[in-house]
Amino acid sequence: MSDRTPAAGTSPIAQRTAGLAAGLGFLLVISGVFLTGFGWIIVNNVITGAIVAVAAAYTAAVPSGGRLPRIAPPAVVVLAGLWAIASPFVLGVEQGLLFWATVVLGVLIAVLALVSIYGSTQRTDRTAADVSS
Repeated sequence: MSDRTPAAGTSPIAQRTAGLAAGLGFLLVISGVFLTGFGWIIVNNVITGAIVAVAAAYTAAVPSGGRLPRIAPPAVVVLAGLWAIASPFVLGVEQGLLFWATVVLGVLIAVLALVSIYGSTQRTDRTAADVSS
């Protein structure tokens, strides 16, 4: 366990779910290699997974948003997760292991990003209430 406490206005659950989403983004990047896919789904998974990994890692590392609005990086992760869910259907991938892995990873990524958004807004609301009283 770490002795560090999160910065004011940040939620540990929001940071941890964003970090987990970053790891799942990396799994999406390598899914085509290990699940032996072919075609555009491989390129799609590499690009989408890289976007997820970078945006989610940024969300976990800079929970205040830094120069970006706080909601922007996790919103990008949600959109990328939704695209990962839809992409096998749009690209016409045969139903197989890579098809379902992409869909399931997309669902998990989108859910984790939504939890991260919810956790950061709850912490922000609570912090604002604490300051005003």
